[in-house]
Formats: sequence, C-alpha cells, structure tokens
Amino acid sequence: MERLNYHHLLYFHTVAQEGSVARASRKLGLKQPTISAQIHSLEERLGCKLLERSGRGLKTTPAGKTVLCYAERIFAAGGALLSALEGHTEETPRLVVGATAPLPPAITAKLLSPCFAMKPKPALTLASVTAEELPAQISSRSLDFALSDLPLPAKCLHSRVLLQSPIEAFVPAALAAKTRKGFPESLEELPLLMPCAGGLRREVDAWLAEHSVGVRIASEMQHPENFAADAVAVMFAPALLRDVLRKVHGLLPVGSLNGYRWRVFLISAGKGIKNPALDAVVLAAKEMH
Repeated sequence: MERLNYHHLLYFHTVAQEGSVARASRKLGLKQPTISAQIHSLEERLGCKLLERSGRGLKTTPAGKTVLCYAERIFAAGGALLSALEGHTEETPRLVVGATAPLPPAITAKLLSPCFAMKPKPALTLASVTAEELPAQISSRSLDFALSDLPLPAKCLHSRVLLQSPIEAFVPAALAAKTRKGFPESLEELPLLMPCAGGLRREVDAWLAEHSVGVRIASEMQHPENFAADAVAVMFAPALLRDVLRKVHGLLPVGSLNGYRWRVFLISAGKGIKNPALDAVVLAAKEMH
C-alpha cells in the first residue's frame, strides 16, 4: 500500500485552516499552483474530495473533516516525537470531542470544563458536527466521544442519556407577568423564535400540537436567546439555562412544557471504552441535575 505523504497532509491542513489556497500560500511561502497540485494528489490517493467551494473560500467536505482530524493527530505525534528526542518526555494528551450545533454553548462548556482540571491537562479540540456525521467520526476514532441533542441509532456506537431537563418558555422580563397569566394561550400574542431541527425542536413541535397553541413563528435559528429580548419574542429552552437566560439575556420563564424533556446524549464507540475525560463529563452532568 502506498504511503501517505506528510507534506500533502500539511498543505491540506493549512488550506483547511486558512480557508483559501491564497492565504495558505502566503503562510507556507509556496506558490498557489504547487499547493493546489499537492492537495489534488492527496485527493487522488484517498479517492475522495477533501475541499469544496464556499462563497469566495474553501471548506472541508465530510471526508475532509475526517482527514483533518487525523492530520492534527499526526502532527501532534510528530511534535511529541521531537520533544522526546530533545529530552522532553512529558506529552500533552489530545482530546477531540464533537458537539452538535443545537447544543447550548453554556451547557457544553459546563460539561467539558472539568477536562481542564485533569492531570495531565489535555489539549481539547471541540468540533461542531452534525448527527449524520457522528457515526463515521466516532467509528474512525476521529472523535474520542461526542455530545448530541439526539440519540444515534447506529448499533456500533454506544448512546446514553447524559443530561435531561424540563423545557420552559421564556420571554423578556417586562412581559413575564402578563404572559404567565394566560399561559400557554398567551404565547399566541408574541412572535416565536423557534429552534432549528434537533431534539428541542422535536419536543416543542409535539407540545404545541398537543395543546393546539397557534403561535406565529417569526424566525428559526440556533440559540435564539441572543435575539429574543430585542425581538420582543418568546423562545423555548431547557430549564437548566434559567440563570444564564436571566442574567445574560434578561429572559424569564413563563411556563413549563409539562411532560416534555430536553436531553443530551453521550456518544462513544462502545460501553467498554475507558477515557478519564468521559468520567469527568459524566460527573459534571450529575452535578448539573
């Protein structure tokens, strides 16, 4: 089997990080045609496209994301080798965690923050992935594990509920008292910022249908908490975010979606996988309940 070319990986990694061949060319001190030709050779060697056009720049394809994760590990191993030869034998462990986009950043941060207290402290890479990408990413060990707002049906992976929370409706503080009185019918008077596809969206859709609440969807977006106050709109979120939504965004809860819950799933390659970071994340989740 033909060996992979280390330099090809480096050129691809640089273009992927910079977002264009032109910027990578300046960073590497090489001509653009040279870089393009080497990446083309790597794509031919692997039998798949690694980069695709995105506006004026380039972005990685799903296959490119997998190659990028492996390239970063290869470069890290190379750096560790040089350090070992120089007499510096302590290696910084790498930790690559995937998270689906609908997960609130505040909750992802709380779950992963204990990893920084580990000894030795790992070099954490947090990758944004879709639920469709997770099986391949974890099976290939591109990700050590992942946090998802939806369970995965893939039989080769282990999916378990890590965290769960009641779901509540939130509005700007000035409207809270009035909206609570007639909840949930009072929601019909306000525009709704709806979460995009994901676990929370599924639960909210089911609750609205069950209670025949005729809301007016003004927008669909990830993390509507950033806009609800300015839009004078209602949004739905896990009750776990109450403090953050009040302190940071001025939003207060006005009613609970009784019987409906939001969940975070921990996805790993199998039940027997041992990883200190996994244990740290599980402990953090227990403390959040």
